[in-house]
Amino acid sequence: MTFKNAVGLAAPHTWAASAFPVLLGSLLSVALAGRFDPLVFLLLLGAAVLLQASVNTINDYCDFVKGVDLKENSDEPDDAVLIYNRIDPRHALLLGVFYMGAAALLGIYPICRGGLPTFLFGAVGCIVVVAYSAGKRAISYLPLGELVSGGVMGGLIPAAAFSALAGRVDPRVFPLSLPLIVGIGLIMMTNNTCDIERDGRAGRKTLPALLGRTRARCLYRLLAALWLLSILALALFCFPKGAPATGAVLALASPAMLRLFRAPLVPARRRACMGAVMGAMIWTSCSYLSGIAAHILLS
Repeated sequence: MTFKNAVGLAAPHTWAASAFPVLLGSLLSVALAGRFDPLVFLLLLGAAVLLQASVNTINDYCDFVKGVDLKENSDEPDDAVLIYNRIDPRHALLLGVFYMGAAALLGIYPICRGGLPTFLFGAVGCIVVVAYSAGKRAISYLPLGELVSGGVMGGLIPAAAFSALAGRVDPRVFPLSLPLIVGIGLIMMTNNTCDIERDGRAGRKTLPALLGRTRARCLYRLLAALWLLSILALALFCFPKGAPATGAVLALASPAMLRLFRAPLVPARRRACMGAVMGAMIWTSCSYLSGIAAHILLS
């Protein structure tokens, strides 16, 4: 297990999906409670990224030992580290546990600040990391991946960040996290729709596998439209002073969103499709967060 392979298993190109939820929860703490602590913010950001690294590593380990990932169906060496680098899979499992343990250590101080709600949010996150890939009834084998990944990463992480920084729970955080919930769910749906055939051979009953590629594409584009509408609606009605900033960044994001709507979601274009959805995730998240930040500054 080299440093390069450890980083490859952690999949840094996916970390935006864990960093933006922390940023959202932190901005909402300022907007709704007038509270912010730079140290708590940095610790939460590190913990969220490490949890993302943990789920990526453990998922690769489980797919490898279950025979889901094979050289025949994994033509991207940087996305199949265990297959192309002759790594002992037990070392990958230990690395995933290490990432989770490091995340837990970083979370100690924020939990002390936020109390029981922050602890519960973090505990649920750790449970999902394991349950997503491990066991005979792993979440990744059920039509729940999009809902769970979107709900936990897009909804639970902002709630945990808010509770740690504000010292309380605010139910408004969950509806205000809708853009990230949908966006992160779409990242998972992109992967699952491209992998319908491979997942079918492995016995995975993901949502796209059950729907079929044609219907999955229709739902995908409907959710992408909901994604954009949720950002615009929340900006206009909840953060009106920052709505122009949201609109301006969304205008810049239009090429990325067009690539998303045109994504064919087929195995041969998997890398391009994942690049499209990650690009759209970054642009749309920046538009939403910039609107909230502008609203705070102008209030």
